[in-house]
Amino acid sequence: MIWPYVIWLTIIILIPSLFIILATVSSFHIFNDYTFRFTTEFIRFLSDPIFLNAFKNSIKYAGLTTMICLLIGYPVAYFFANIKSKNKTLYIALLIVPIWSNMIVRIIAWENVFKPVSIINLFNLSFDLIGYDVAIIIAMVSMYLPFMIFPIYAVLDKMDHKLIEAAHDLGAGDFQTFYKVTFPLSLGGIVSGIIMTLLPAMTAFALPERIGGGKVILLGNLIEKQIFRGSFNIAATVSLVVMMVMLGLFALIVHFDKEGETLL
Repeated sequence: MIWPYVIWLTIIILIPSLFIILATVSSFHIFNDYTFRFTTEFIRFLSDPIFLNAFKNSIKYAGLTTMICLLIGYPVAYFFANIKSKNKTLYIALLIVPIWSNMIVRIIAWENVFKPVSIINLFNLSFDLIGYDVAIIIAMVSMYLPFMIFPIYAVLDKMDHKLIEAAHDLGAGDFQTFYKVTFPLSLGGIVSGIIMTLLPAMTAFALPERIGGGKVILLGNLIEKQIFRGSFNIAATVSLVVMMVMLGLFALIVHFDKEGETLL
């Protein structure tokens, strides 16, 4: 029964990853040059100011977005995990609805809101924020907030509430119970939420292109631009960096969530 999985894993993950590695360390080009000659030419691009600027921007915007999502997402997840209502499932479903809509449509919607002439003029409001950091951060938070909420909610919802009752019985106050019991037990969900928010935010390309007015370059934009320029090897090099970051973050998830409860 494992062979279908192995076949699909090889086709959609292992073979493309091999092409990326080959294109990074050699002259191999998947479209027009199949020769194999080792070279460090493309690896040296990682010291280029263009890459360093894109990497810095990715860390900056993804870091701020992740921090804000955590500050908003944890209280929301905590509230829904502890709410006593027969409509709890409905409320959770309403959080999922934005994910069902096309991301490009949502990005264009935010772009139109941040333009001077938009539908919010009906409320005597007008923004001209295209190209500004605040617009990019607001749009990113709206896009990736659910990815922070649900891993934390999954952990909090499955938490054994008898532990909290035991803490109260032993004399712990509400804050002490949260700090000593609830927060440590939810750490796996927090780490998973941070990773699931940080990685897509670092590699976004449509959002910074539209909301940033083409002025902000993230790793995703850099990969896109190099591909359209025909620089497949440079794009593969940047992609390999993203893959290494992804593997490192995945190792963190495995460390904090050995049973995979938050990898939904």
